Amino acid sequence: MIQPTKEAWQPVLEKKLPALLHLFAWGVYATLVFYGNYARMSPPVFFIHYGLAFGMHASSFYLNYGYLVPRTLPRHSIAWYLGINLLAAVPLAAAVLVLENVLLPEGNSLNRLLTGELLPLVTRICNYIVFALLGLFVRLFVDWQRKLKKDRETENEHLKSELAVLKAQINPHFLFNSLNNLYALSLRQAPETPGVILRISQMMRYLLYETNAETVPLEKEIDMIRTYVAMHEIRPSTAGKIYFQTAGNMEGVMIEPLLLLPLVENVFKHGSLPISIRVSLDSNQLRVCTENNLRAAGPETSGGVGLANLRRRLTLLYRDSHELSLNRHKESFTAELSIDLNIDSHD
Repeated sequence: MIQPTKEAWQPVLEKKLPALLHLFAWGVYATLVFYGNYARMSPPVFFIHYGLAFGMHASSFYLNYGYLVPRTLPRHSIAWYLGINLLAAVPLAAAVLVLENVLLPEGNSLNRLLTGELLPLVTRICNYIVFALLGLFVRLFVDWQRKLKKDRETENEHLKSELAVLKAQINPHFLFNSLNNLYALSLRQAPETPGVILRISQMMRYLLYETNAETVPLEKEIDMIRTYVAMHEIRPSTAGKIYFQTAGNMEGVMIEPLLLLPLVENVFKHGSLPISIRVSLDSNQLRVCTENNLRAAGPETSGGVGLANLRRRLTLLYRDSHELSLNRHKESFTAELSIDLNIDSHD
């Protein structure tokens, strides 16, 4: 999903690469012809004979590669395509024979043709067919690669759009839950209400100004969770009953914003004390483990925006490089999320 930044020279190289590949292929072809035949002929004969042959081969290749395959095959039948090639092959081969006979008076290919011997003409027509087929296959392969690239780009844009929608769901969902908490505190005029408002303000500032990028530092996500936990620790009834631990060097590690918050939020929304939250990073393996006691209504194991949103985003972002396990026990509920941050799952 997340694409690496291109260097300044990469677009230029991608634009020039097809031409460079064509030049390289024809260079290899000319080199093989030179070392295979130059020693057997005088230089004028060699360059005239193989120069004309090279011109016919290139004409056959690019007539198919640049015109007939992209324009004729999509609009007409294969018989029409073969007929056009045949109409092009015969006069082109005959023209090469005439030019060779004019430029090389000692040559006798045209005389042989005039006496009824078709081998020189058939040989050149066969050469035309070989390079026409080469142009056909190369063009089909190039078009196939372009289609694959376009399909990947289309899919990537679709995934980006879906991820943007999913990420946008988090803000109103979080605000809705936070307002519910504030409402409950205000009803009983709890003294911790100002502290909760302050924590919500800090989290909303992060949601509004720092989560628009595709990735954010993992340390900031942890700070967001720490602030969220601190908001619940303000209440006197939670003293000593909420455990939040982190382990591992998280400096420089990037992650999709707001990916861990739904899992932590679900603990406080649907669980009861005591609550344990552990976040660790070991060799690019990120693990988040939560545990809480059950409420009478039970935890959110299948429904709700939070976990459903999280499951879909994990599928889009990390595909086969993540594992989310939700387990309900007799008196407790545990959730374990493991993400391999070293695997790019979006190619």
